[in-house]
Amino acid sequence: MMIAGYTQRMRSVSKQIMKLCLFFCCCLIACSALAERPRLSVVFEHNPPFQIIDAKDKGQGPIIEFAKLLIAVAKENADFRAEFNGKPWARIMERDAYHPNILILSISKTPQRVPNFIWLTQVYTGQQYIWKVKGRPDPEDQPLKVAVERNAHKMMSIRHHFGEENVYKSLNSAQALHALLKGRVDRFVGTVFAVSGKLKSLGHDMNELQRLNKFDDTGFASQGLAFALTLDSDEFIEEALRKALKDPRVEQARAKLQKQFEASEHKLMSEF
Repeated sequence: MMIAGYTQRMRSVSKQIMKLCLFFCCCLIACSALAERPRLSVVFEHNPPFQIIDAKDKGQGPIIEFAKLLIAVAKENADFRAEFNGKPWARIMERDAYHPNILILSISKTPQRVPNFIWLTQVYTGQQYIWKVKGRPDPEDQPLKVAVERNAHKMMSIRHHFGEENVYKSLNSAQALHALLKGRVDRFVGTVFAVSGKLKSLGHDMNELQRLNKFDDTGFASQGLAFALTLDSDEFIEEALRKALKDPRVEQARAKLQKQFEASEHKLMSEF
């Protein structure tokens, strides 16, 4: 009787051990499958009115909402992970731009950048203008200083126009415009729509600035803001995003986004 009871207990223990082993095997398989899923990092800068990084370091704005829709539709037919990360533009261009599986939001498409990225879709196009603070006199017998964000697509043309020694570099375009408002520089270069959004984010309005002439960025002209993948990204992810861009929901959202930007800019152009 004692031997029979012992044998029964051992069988019960063996079954429990087998169940635990099976459970751990399933966990390992699940973890392995999760680890093998491609990961896409969606990076963006603080660039109102297109997108902002809020107090909680989260992305907000029309470009972010469109990007979330694009990712969601892409994931309906493709299994990959995606995360959104707001960063200074200089860090994006100096680090992230050289790693695969990075989707960069609102990057200006220029002739110099074309071979360095996989271009997916365009979201905005605008004319660049030179701006000054209304009523503020220019310095006498001194060169004009201009503020621009580091690694901006218009950096080379701004250097050529104003002179290397007269360029003040900032972490983002909103800070560059703030430098103009505070009198640290005399000029800023930007589109009407972008300037309006940045002024609003800084607690100012368009009445404080004067729009001067168009900015000549010949040779470095932007074809507009776009979504771009970094080179050597997984073809699996690229195909999923390109397929999603053809989805009626995404096409309609993109068209609506562009119309909103165009309407806002035309209204501003007529007023200022």
